[in-house]
Amino acid sequence: MYKEYLEVRNCKTGKGVFSKVEIPAHSMIIEVSGPVLLDREVPDMNEPALLQVGPNTYIGASGDTDDFLNHSCDPNCKMHVVGNRAFLYSLYVIPVNAELTFDYSTTSTESHDSWKMDCCCKSNKCRKVISGFQYLDPALQNTYKEKSMVPLYIVLPSMFQPR
Repeated sequence: MYKEYLEVRNCKTGKGVFSKVEIPAHSMIIEVSGPVLLDREVPDMNEPALLQVGPNTYIGASGDTDDFLNHSCDPNCKMHVVGNRAFLYSLYVIPVNAELTFDYSTTSTESHDSWKMDCCCKSNKCRKVISGFQYLDPALQNTYKEKSMVPLYIVLPSMFQPR
């Protein structure tokens, strides 16, 4: 993994994670390492470092580099969720000094009532408001699914229903 080649530094939204080396396409970059929390244990759904990894499961802040991964509507990374673990992968070659970003909507099932954020990514693809995957345009949903950017609990929710 590339953790030793990452640095947190100032960016347009506060702090972000930047690469000190070129990262090849489709490479595992870093594991998100905070505590696993059930939804009832999450004190604030607007916690910036909160990452959904299951229908009612989240990874909280770790106090480490992964807490500063920012959103972009035109991301260069994806989050790969396996059980209660999450790994950031590059979508394509990431040049030196590039900020690492992923689309927060790709892991979220939240409604506008429970979580949404104003986007400041400034991408020409910016959606202005970010929330759950269900709010994405169907064409973008399909693109993300084709690129394996969406976890199973979103793609196949019936697998995660209590029996």
